[in-house]
Amino acid sequence: MIEKSVMKVHEYDDSVTYRVACDCGSPECDMLLDLEIDSKIKMIFLTIYKTLLWSSYWGDNPWYTRIWMRLTCAVKMILTGYIEVTESFVMQEDQVNGLIKALEEGKQILSDNQKE
Repeated sequence: MIEKSVMKVHEYDDSVTYRVACDCGSPECDMLLDLEIDSKIKMIFLTIYKTLLWSSYWGDNPWYTRIWMRLTCAVKMILTGYIEVTESFVMQEDQVNGLIKALEEGKQILSDNQKE
């Protein structure tokens, strides 16, 4: 059984997907873990999907600062082609344990399906 804030979303012969909830409670912060096995090379792949956001509304800035942030961000996107962002994911100990159990369970499911 998986712990608090970790839910199995899909299970197929060659992949298992889990949704892990952020402790902040916002569903926009959740991430998806996709474990997939390639039976030809006998390798398990872990892919983590997480939505990253950039907003000029973060913080307590006046309207002119927010507009300046948007302009500088747009110019950087035009000149470099990308914007770097970071996002935090808050987990308490029981959620970390759930994540570990999900990874172990997913690995076991994929291994068992390959033996069949």
